[in-house]
Amino acid sequence: MKASARAVPAFLAMLLLLALAFGIGAYRGMYNERLQVELALSSLQDVLETRVEMGNNLLTVAGRHLDGDDTLVKAVREDIALLSGEGSLPGILSANQRLARDGKALLAQLESSPSVRADERDLFYVNALLPRGFEQSAQWADAAQYNQAARAYNARLKGTITGLAASLLGVEPAALFEEAGSP
Repeated sequence: MKASARAVPAFLAMLLLLALAFGIGAYRGMYNERLQVELALSSLQDVLETRVEMGNNLLTVAGRHLDGDDTLVKAVREDIALLSGEGSLPGILSANQRLARDGKALLAQLESSPSVRADERDLFYVNALLPRGFEQSAQWADAAQYNQAARAYNARLKGTITGLAASLLGVEPAALFEEAGSP
């Protein structure tokens, strides 16, 4: 009788330890996966910093030829501030898209400016260097790689037993770098 009396608490303790081990393993596994997704986000943020630098270079050229109260200069300045901030990924995406649009419009305005046409260095910036830099950084800022990693992680987090356990223990899904309502 003594052996069976000890067996029940030992069996319950074993089940508790198994559940605890499963929970810890699920948490650590999904947390480590989340860190990999955040590494992909970090490389995307590096590209966005490059876009901010391109925007600042554009503002430097514009500052030599346009009034600081110019509508497009103000818009690019605001876009850069939003892109540099610590906002949500959809907000940063929106700022990135606005910077692309406003930067292109400012480049067109500068290109038609007589003072830019008279300045060989700034004309080169406006016609070649800055547009190419914006185009290349826009391609690099295509968040497809990050979104692919985030979607795969989110699918495992929501679609597996270990993912569900990790969610219950506080592991968060990864945000996507896309506009709200996008697929």
